[in-house]
Amino acid sequence: MTFYDLTLQFLAAFLASGGFAVLYKIPLNLLYYASLVGAVGWLGYLAVVPFSGAVFATFVAAAVVSLLAEELSRFLKTPATTLAVPGIIPLVPGMRVYRSMEYFLQGDNLGGLNEVAMTLLIAGAIAFGLAVIGSMFRLKKR
Repeated sequence: MTFYDLTLQFLAAFLASGGFAVLYKIPLNLLYYASLVGAVGWLGYLAVVPFSGAVFATFVAAAVVSLLAEELSRFLKTPATTLAVPGIIPLVPGMRVYRSMEYFLQGDNLGGLNEVAMTLLIAGAIAFGLAVIGSMFRLKKR
């Protein structure tokens, strides 16, 4: 992947996270940080996915998002969820859901079930990545 491609991917993830941050009515002073969390999380995904599958790469990226959100939340004195929710948006497997519906409509039930299974695995990886880092910060806080 070239530097141009990485820059384009970073910018797209930044804008996607920022767009959802606006949609969720996140305060304007946090908009940049929420967008940055999503873009860095997406770079984490891109860094890991060539060496492993999409599920593990999504777990790592969600952990990066959670780690950044937790650290920035202490610095900005805001809940970590405010930064983490827009940050995971680039990781959500929306295209896989679309493809699974397309396969089912075409009568390819096996292809549709394969995509649904992969979608559920990726969604679980997002939840697990957020939960692991969030739990570690809660334990450290005590």
